Formats: sequence, structure tokens, C-alpha cells
Amino acid sequence: MPNNVKYRVLCTRPLSGNLITEAGDHGIAVDVQDFIQIKPLINNDLVGDENISRIFGHHTDTPLVFTSAHAVNIFTKYYLHQYATFYIIANPICCIDGNTKKLLQQKLPNNKILAEASYGKDLAAAIIALGNVNEVHFFCGNQRRDELPQSLRDAGITVNEYVIYENIATPTVVADEYDGILFFSPSAVKSYFSANRLPLKTVCFAIGSTTATLLREYTDNKIIMSPATGEDHMMQTAIFYFNNINCYE
Repeated sequence: MPNNVKYRVLCTRPLSGNLITEAGDHGIAVDVQDFIQIKPLINNDLVGDENISRIFGHHTDTPLVFTSAHAVNIFTKYYLHQYATFYIIANPICCIDGNTKKLLQQKLPNNKILAEASYGKDLAAAIIALGNVNEVHFFCGNQRRDELPQSLRDAGITVNEYVIYENIATPTVVADEYDGILFFSPSAVKSYFSANRLPLKTVCFAIGSTTATLLREYTDNKIIMSPATGEDHMMQTAIFYFNNINCYE
């Protein structure tokens, strides 16, 4: 371990190399262990040019809704590029901010973002507030939460839901003790605690309120919530905490 390292942090999902380097510059060594595997799923409603054209070709005003970067990656890689229809998808987008929005801006740069928010329930409220949305296409995983689709349906908006990936827990016993652990999803929390107990000194960092709420069911340890979604915000939160640790005592 380098001499300048004061703290060790475990990240429960892959993390950008530049963020690991930045943490190291602040005396924080980051280990990465993925506690969730993402498996693309075949959704027959999205297979084939005919289905793609039927869903998107004649309804270009129907928003596409994404609440995770995984859904963005899988949708654009497996369901658009495969059929060479990428350039005819003109639908506007409603999405979670942070990494999900950034990825959409990269993958679908010409699609207008109509609404964004940090959490599913807030995104649903933003979509409803638009006042002119009657139908959406929602791309999600098999463990998606109910708040967004249920809120939209309660408001009379038709939700066409497409499950395109599966969250698979990959629990691993962690032998080392860490000063902090970064949790990016409730699924990662469940996977970690199915195989581990948390040392008393370890601080938990949660990407949002949903993850923080679940953490409180598993531990009484200190929980620090990132002020915004995104891996950069999570790392900045951890850096600030350890650089100003006396402020939290």
C-alpha cells in the first residue's frame, strides 16, 4: 500500500479509472468488487425490424423512459444497433439524471430530453407535469421499483414496459476491513449483506435515498448519502468525508 494512503474504500460496482486515481490523490485507496451482474434479456416485443418500426416508427412523440444506465446500454446495443434502426429513433427522452442522462446524451445525442430527476417518483411527477404525455415506453430491469410506472398509470398515462436486463446477485465474502463502502443500488446492498457483516468502523456511502433506506435495515453504522446520483458525486462525497472527517464526529 502506498505511503500516502490513509483510508481504504470498497466500491461494490465497477468504477472509472480516473475516479480511482483522484481518490488516490486524496489518500484514499479504492478496491472494486462487483456485487451485481447485469445480464441482457431477450424481450420479444423488441425483436425484429417490424416490432421496432411498429413501436417507434409511427409514434415518434411517445417518450422513452430510462431509470438506469444499464437499460440505456442494453437498449442501444442490443435492440437498436442490431437492426440498423438507430438513426430513425426520434422519440424524446425522460430519464434519471447523473450517469443515466450522460449515457443517453452519448448514445442518443439527437433525442430531446423532456424531463429528468434524481429518483423514479420525482421523474414520474415531472412527466405528469408536462401535461401532454399520454403514453411512454419504459425500459427497465427485472428488479425495477414500482413508484414510477404506478404513478404514471395512476395519472392515466399508458406505460409500455420492456424488461431488457436482469440483476443477478454475485455475493462475495470480503476478508479485509474497509474505512468505507460505496453502494450504488439496493441490489448491491442485499448482495453484500447476504455474505458479509459490516465492521463497526466502516462508513456506508449511498447513491440515493432508496439505497440509504435499505442500508438502515441492515446496519446501524454511519450512512452518508451522495447529494446527487452518479459515480463522480459518490466519489466526491467520499473524498469530502474523509478529508473532513472531524466535521462528522
